[in-house]
Amino acid sequence: MTTLDELGPTSLADRPPPTARQGWAALGAVVSVALVHLAPAAGLAPGALDADLGIQWHLGAETARGAIPLIDFEHTWNVASWYFNAALHRVAGGDPSTWLYLWGRVFGPALAAVTAVGVLWRLRFRAEWILIGAGSWLALSHVIHSKYTIPVVWVFVLAPTGRGASTTRAVAVRAALAGLTFLSQVELAVLLGAGVVLFDLIGRDPWSAAAGELRARVLRAAAVPAGIALALVAELAVYRLLGQPPGEVLRQLFSNAAETAEGFTYGYPLLSAPSLRPKLFVASLLVAFVPAVWRRLTAPARLVACLHLAQALIAIRRPDPAHVDAATTLLGLLVVLVVNDLVTDPRGVGHLRWPRGRWDGRRVVAAVVGAVVVAAAVVAAVSVESLLALALPTVLLAGLAVVTPRWRADAGAVSLGAGAVVVAVLLASTAGGIAASLRAGDALAVVEGVAADIAPDLDRCTGGDRVVWIVPGPLPLYDALEAENPTPWTVFWYGFTAEHDRVRDRLAEGSLPGVLQVGHGWPPSFGDLGDDLQVALEPCAEGVSRDGQPYRIWVD
Repeated sequence: MTTLDELGPTSLADRPPPTARQGWAALGAVVSVALVHLAPAAGLAPGALDADLGIQWHLGAETARGAIPLIDFEHTWNVASWYFNAALHRVAGGDPSTWLYLWGRVFGPALAAVTAVGVLWRLRFRAEWILIGAGSWLALSHVIHSKYTIPVVWVFVLAPTGRGASTTRAVAVRAALAGLTFLSQVELAVLLGAGVVLFDLIGRDPWSAAAGELRARVLRAAAVPAGIALALVAELAVYRLLGQPPGEVLRQLFSNAAETAEGFTYGYPLLSAPSLRPKLFVASLLVAFVPAVWRRLTAPARLVACLHLAQALIAIRRPDPAHVDAATTLLGLLVVLVVNDLVTDPRGVGHLRWPRGRWDGRRVVAAVVGAVVVAAAVVAAVSVESLLALALPTVLLAGLAVVTPRWRADAGAVSLGAGAVVVAVLLASTAGGIAASLRAGDALAVVEGVAADIAPDLDRCTGGDRVVWIVPGPLPLYDALEAENPTPWTVFWYGFTAEHDRVRDRLAEGSLPGVLQVGHGWPPSFGDLGDDLQVALEPCAEGVSRDGQPYRIWVD
């Protein structure tokens, strides 16, 4: 009988031990990703320690001076984070720029990137895949600061690497990791814990109702909330000894966070994602759970998929670029793990053949079911204005991935329907983002504003025919004002001096009825031609547009 730790379609225990080539590749990848993230450094500008960053600085500094952080668990940060900050304050010698470099960069993107390479090394990836993984991380993952190194550490610690891991050891590791994370960051402890529970319940093959296997799954899953509960009890006990009532600690840890939830915006911009990561985000939540893909993934890839899905709530509740970046910390690692599993599985165990031959009604229904389930998950995730926004997508996607392979005859058809929606989401997000970016540009806004201010004076001075020479521009004013240029000249380059006599001839014959002078003075290439214009023409109107642009209208 296959044990609980027969992990995915291929057991990682069967992979050969790392070679020297893999070691050099890992070292090169570590140096590369570290340098990319460590090289940018800058001093803090005045006012940089306002808002959230200022809270981190201040409470860390207070803790470094010996204060016990009894209050201000801001943004679900917990007590251990302030002691971590205090240590960085001491290392930085109290310099804010050095502190932020350590807190935001060294222990943020640099450490996370190195840890991601460590995951690939620990999973015995071939040398070329380690280098590909480093590139994938640099391209797709953006760790904002030290808080978002935590998900990568979870992957490094929990990624299954072989057969026969002790359930007792797994339970202890999960409880300790969840508890320590809770004492540092409450929100991530809950979200990552949910992802690990999801993995422990559905992410391992085979899934049977055998009493021993079910017991092991439940124990592993239960270890996460148990670890959080133990950490909370210990924290409350210590604060009680320090004279802080447990109710006050609970209020700051949970009630304040619940009040903050009232400011969540929701409404993920699926059709107007502005850049690469937001465009990939929603599709990246789905693709691993397409049954034909899920069946070929090893347990580490499934673990990362579940953790990535759990973090999605960060971006769904506040769909701005910073929170999307925070929710995609594992995206680069997920991509390389999934691609590696799909490309390098030599046996294709668990591979589901795509439907061939005549499509009967049953296959059509199966494909529709796959498409509808994934579409419902997408709609729920991006539109439900509730902290439960992720519950339905999680249940639907996980259920689809686990249950469908049992229907051998229909799993391929279901996968086709689900995969079609995933591709459609990716294309729609990409196309929508491009369209939204183009619509966001308004290069003519200033010109149209100037035209609106000038138009009444121009109509009065030209009798409504708007025949006028605009000097020097902007040239789109001709279109904005629906004006007619009575001359062949629109651009006043340095060689325009050769045209002065021709302009004077037009003045003399009366074929230059008006000039709209925009801005201060005449173009340098006019020389003394400006004086001739002011002698031959009369000022009719002058003013300043709403954006501060002066103008004057001269007429014959």
